[in-house]
Amino acid sequence: MAENKRVVSAFEENKNIVIRERKERYEFVKGDEKNPVWVKQSFTTFYRCDEYRGSVPVVEFYDDYSRVDEVKAYVNGDRMKVKVEHDYYSVEGLFYSDARVCGFMLPLEKKGTESRVEMQKTVLDPRYFTSIFFQEEFFQEQKEVTLVVPRWMKIEIREMNFAKAGVKTSKTYDEKTNADIYTYSAKGIKASKSEPHAPGPSYLYPHLLVMTHAAETPSGKITYFSNVNDLYAWYRSLVKEIGNDPATVKATALNITKDKKEDIDKIKAVYTWVQENIRYIAFEDGIAGFRPAKAQDVLEKKYGDCKGMANLTKEMLAALGLDARLCWIGTRHIAYDYSTPTLSVDNHMICAVNLKGKQYFLDATETYIGFDQYAERIQGRQVLIENGDQFTLSKVPLRTFEQNRQVEKRTLEIDGNNLTGKVDHQYTGECTEYILTQAHQIKKDKLEEALEQFLSKENRSYAISSVKTSDLHDWSKDMTIHYDLQHKDAVNNFGDELYVELDFRKEMEDAGIDTTLREHDLWLSFKRQLVQETALTIPAGYKVKSLPPAVNIDQPKYAFKAAYEQQADKIVYRKEITIKDTHLEKKDFPTWNNDIKKLRQTYLEQITLTKK
Repeated sequence: MAENKRVVSAFEENKNIVIRERKERYEFVKGDEKNPVWVKQSFTTFYRCDEYRGSVPVVEFYDDYSRVDEVKAYVNGDRMKVKVEHDYYSVEGLFYSDARVCGFMLPLEKKGTESRVEMQKTVLDPRYFTSIFFQEEFFQEQKEVTLVVPRWMKIEIREMNFAKAGVKTSKTYDEKTNADIYTYSAKGIKASKSEPHAPGPSYLYPHLLVMTHAAETPSGKITYFSNVNDLYAWYRSLVKEIGNDPATVKATALNITKDKKEDIDKIKAVYTWVQENIRYIAFEDGIAGFRPAKAQDVLEKKYGDCKGMANLTKEMLAALGLDARLCWIGTRHIAYDYSTPTLSVDNHMICAVNLKGKQYFLDATETYIGFDQYAERIQGRQVLIENGDQFTLSKVPLRTFEQNRQVEKRTLEIDGNNLTGKVDHQYTGECTEYILTQAHQIKKDKLEEALEQFLSKENRSYAISSVKTSDLHDWSKDMTIHYDLQHKDAVNNFGDELYVELDFRKEMEDAGIDTTLREHDLWLSFKRQLVQETALTIPAGYKVKSLPPAVNIDQPKYAFKAAYEQQADKIVYRKEITIKDTHLEKKDFPTWNNDIKKLRQTYLEQITLTKK
């Protein structure tokens, strides 16, 4: 499991630099013929250093549907020459189609001094103006947000997470400009805090959700997103513009499925092929490109984002005569569903296929998860499914921990100071995905060698040999691993007594949460059940002197169980770790930490054997 002490640590807040004041203004204005409505944005930020001199990275993202018009900077009241760097945003050397970033370093020359940044930006299409968050990466003493909405512009503003935010609101009418002016102000706003495995910002921070419904322009009324029908119609218009080449895709799909007779096997074959052969490149939130890449382009380049991979999967299945559909979905990172008509509602795309009255969802970005198995991040999430000019809404099925099981059975005996024997592993669901992902990250020529290194935890004393595995390229079936084991120096001999520690892995021993640093709830990676069973043969001439006490912790969200039992000439150790619910709320932390402490104490216990 991925959870460990690194997962629950939090970064130290920068207390030297504060934002004395930040003002943001957003105004809907008339645009041009191509984009009749723009959103003019202006930001003024006063930075102060309270302890020692420093510098602040000033960064702003933009794309094909927005631009940074002007940037000014002042240090101690004097205008400074700003050398703003503009570049395409890239990951691993692969450039996004339209995402760009501009930025520079703003100096704060000495303790108590201020520097100021003024920035002008234009969003060329109000569809992409979706939310305003109050948090910044530094503490803000004061903040003011102003929206100017002419009466010819129809929008909806939802105040999210305002209950304890202390945000003051007001609305006035400017008769001269025939505009409603919304003002939001707050004081003492804590810095945003990036913590591993935390809920997404839309759950955590006060923000305004801006939904652009329509605009009355000189050339007529423009409808944006009044409801989910409008949202789907826009998505649908982008899909029609993709330009897929069915012939190219069909040739590959036929080759992949040439040995498959049943439709269900063809679906599995295509899904697995895309998972294994198309590299996933994640696009960040806020990218303006909502149109999937052409299926043939993804096929040729062998990489794509979620939209490109979903489109390729759909086109391959459709080429085989199967009923495949594109799906839009917001992962658990997002707090909204499709009752909110805005581009903020989703951040992901998958494929659905209907077969014999059953619907299956295919997310090829999850590289090693099996067919009809679903990652935690999309389980239970609402899905917008294409259906010609209409749409359907559904939900990805929920799965329990039973989908993700990890079973390890060891049969061991004592050989001098060593433990020797045979080990069997079985993995399903996201447990399979986790171990294969970890193994592939180890730079080895052969996957089997990487698995050995992973399973031994890179401990040379845990020597694995004669490894046999199931087909590591078919993760729709349970993955199994069998090997011979020699665990060197695992037995301590003191006079007439032997001391044996049977739990080598000690999963989650470092999963305690530092409540002095952690601010947000914790989402564990996925529901799962780990079962470990070790049978140790009692050597001739010895008997059991003592066995460690059992631990039996069963909470609503998780369970930790471990027990030792003597059965004839064997000692059987069985451990179960079950994560039933991945969401640990802050109120759960004390109980969780206490239970992890008990689990850790169990790991320290040893079996004691003594001569008869």
